[in-house]
Amino acid sequence: MSVQETKISLRKIEFPACAKEALSRISQLICRRGPSLSQMDLALDLMAEFVFCEIDKRGNKLPPLNPIKELQLLDILFEYFNGNIKEVFKNTVFLSLFSGTTATLRSRILSKLISIAIGVPSKSVLISASALMQQVGDSSMNYNKLAEAIVKDYFVLIPNATQRLSGLPDFPVPRSLLETVVLWVTANSKLCIAAQQNPSPRSLLETVVLWVTANSKLCIAAQQNPSALPSGTIVMESTTSIAGLLKWCILAPIYKQDSELYANLHLGLLNNILDIPQGYQPKAINHVHLAVPIRYIYKYAASLVRKKDEAEKNRCLLEDVNLQLSLDRYAQAVQVALSTNCVYGNVGELLNQLSQLPQNKLWSIVIAANQPNK
Repeated sequence: MSVQETKISLRKIEFPACAKEALSRISQLICRRGPSLSQMDLALDLMAEFVFCEIDKRGNKLPPLNPIKELQLLDILFEYFNGNIKEVFKNTVFLSLFSGTTATLRSRILSKLISIAIGVPSKSVLISASALMQQVGDSSMNYNKLAEAIVKDYFVLIPNATQRLSGLPDFPVPRSLLETVVLWVTANSKLCIAAQQNPSPRSLLETVVLWVTANSKLCIAAQQNPSALPSGTIVMESTTSIAGLLKWCILAPIYKQDSELYANLHLGLLNNILDIPQGYQPKAINHVHLAVPIRYIYKYAASLVRKKDEAEKNRCLLEDVNLQLSLDRYAQAVQVALSTNCVYGNVGELLNQLSQLPQNKLWSIVIAANQPNK
């Protein structure tokens, strides 16, 4: 069937049935071995006109779908991605639908689809979503929009989300919901959950603690279980949430957020790091990310010793319980991470920065134990 015949046949079908048929045609076009450029172009046209209704038959832009049609489309997409199709084919279609130049236009549909998949839950949809998240990268605008929507739907609008989401870590999804939520929060909150200026919902902390303590392999799942991607795809390196979560625990005391939850999260993270398989060391923690808490600790320490002489400064820093707890947690995390060889980047530079932190007994031991000549 020619390009024009394909489009004419679909125009004879009312929405949302045309969207369902278009998805089938799209799958046939792009999931074959080595689709041609013309086949890819046709698939993109079918997505724009018949799935998302972004353009009319002349290529003119249309207004966004009304709420009823949006709900109908979500139903079609949910049914398709839960169908009996090979995982790599589902991921291929998912990436084609929600990445590229049209990704921003479709971010609202994507966010709602994944929220539904979390609530049901749907392992199949979450697996395809994880492939997309891995490829677009956690620093992209669309990734951040998606994570922000998840936080809003499940941690702002729903007061007791923890119990509802407790089973998600059991899904062997390459890029877990934990990664999505935490990478966004740690990237976009100035001081993460420990910030008094921009606190996140308590249910978010409770849920993350539950996930991390229940599954010691969760934080590195994205690196150990890569997504099934189309042949020829350049696989983007996964970033774990370990450093961001450690930042929460380390900074919590100096921002007067030292609840039992942070202690449990800290322990859970140390267990996650210790559980990284020997012999295969994923790049779990970037030295730059691990160094992030330093500037916040400097700022807090400076506020303690302002207008004090040198002798008073040292005594004040050593006697501040919150600062010393923060430094203890930091030292524990760095020592465990270095001992498991999961920190990558310039470790020497990291140690040099850490050696300039305020005095702390545990830090002295860690720095001495990890000098290059040891």
